[in-house]
Amino acid sequence: MLRSYAAAGLLVPTAVDESSGYRYYSPGQLLQARIVALLRQAQIGIDEIAGFFDNPDAFQLDRWDRQIVSESTARRQALAQARAALAIGRAAPPTQSENSRKGSAVTHTFVTGTATHIGGRDSNQDAWLVSDGLFAVADGLGGLQDGEVASRLTLDTFDAAFTADRTVSGLLGACREANRAVWRQANGQDATMGSTLAVLAMTSDAAAIVLHVGDSRLYRLRNGRLEQLTHDHTVIADLMRAGELSESDAQTHPYRNVLTRAIGVAPEVDIDHSGASCEPGDRFVLCSDGLFKVLSTDELKVMLASEVEPQRSADQLVANAVKREAEDNVTAVIIDVH
Repeated sequence: MLRSYAAAGLLVPTAVDESSGYRYYSPGQLLQARIVALLRQAQIGIDEIAGFFDNPDAFQLDRWDRQIVSESTARRQALAQARAALAIGRAAPPTQSENSRKGSAVTHTFVTGTATHIGGRDSNQDAWLVSDGLFAVADGLGGLQDGEVASRLTLDTFDAAFTADRTVSGLLGACREANRAVWRQANGQDATMGSTLAVLAMTSDAAAIVLHVGDSRLYRLRNGRLEQLTHDHTVIADLMRAGELSESDAQTHPYRNVLTRAIGVAPEVDIDHSGASCEPGDRFVLCSDGLFKVLSTDELKVMLASEVEPQRSADQLVANAVKREAEDNVTAVIIDVH
């Protein structure tokens, strides 16, 4: 492998032992080796990497990112269809309820509670949405006003688009439309805008679907067990999943607040989504990072289980986060399934 790198002009050893063939590298090549390894992990070709080092350009990383997103679209769509089919296969036989609709795979009723607080910020850039079979939280990025605009625009656009097409395809289309709306708004104002997005949606063809971009989260409490149904799109989360960073070190990592995905920061967005089991007795909670950064998973579980009414539960969660001197905005949306 190292020989093929050297043949392309990458990581050329400073010396080679003629008898043993051992290759010697300088300490200054360690950073290049790390970058080469990461780009190869992203499946970038060796020749392309060599060209990149001849003229390092951050815009090339953006181009590779768009290329990867484009090439993965077909695979992700096929996976989404498989998840949808699995969700349909696992769905309980439909029963009538006040929230039932023709063609819908979900016939549960939902009781919700919502709460938000400015926390340690000067303004609240969080936004929440409770609509017909659609629940979401968004956390705006950018300047004070820009963050508020981004999160609200994300949810308003998403809601309108999903209302027009409640299928899984429509759900993904709604997310892409929200991304384009924020992207256009930012370009029109020459501003930096973006938003996280975490969604629980009741689709007409595949029951409950979880969709998320960024680090807002969705949890499900079932039979006393709290499960996180999303995974954070952050630098430290990626490092932890790769086994390169411990949970304790993540608390002080210099990039602990850096997102790897967000709505509206680029013309296209990579979306994570999956089917979600949804049963009577379940309690879901959507929240921004201001909540889970100050309340542990065990604390969340105890608080969610201790209060019967969803509104009082949402109020309790946010109030406790604020008491812990949350540095960020704090938002919680509780959804009880009946």
